Amino acid sequence: MAWALTGEPMDLGVQDSPDADELVAQLAARGWDAARLSAHAREASAAGPWPHPIPDAVRSGLGSAQLVAAIGRARDRYGLTVLTVLAPSRRTSLDADERRLLADRPPHYGG
Repeated sequence: MAWALTGEPMDLGVQDSPDADELVAQLAARGWDAARLSAHAREASAAGPWPHPIPDAVRSGLGSAQLVAAIGRARDRYGLTVLTVLAPSRRTSLDADERRLLADRPPHYGG
């Protein structure tokens, strides 16, 4: 998980299951505090995918769903769930095609 967040290989030991709090503590001990990781995430996402892809050999024993959930928990701890906050859309009315699609009902619909 450290690789996904930092893009650097790190030996943080083996855990029975991913522990986001332990990961954050170990990364902080290696100089990856919230400010540094946030800056890295914004810079990395501008150049390519972030979190960084993890080679299969590095994540052996951890399924894809477990990995995504664990990285999500770690991102939550750092406040990096969303890198760019967008303003809500200002548009409030539907156009003609959207109204037609909204009114379209399947034949079995009785409402």
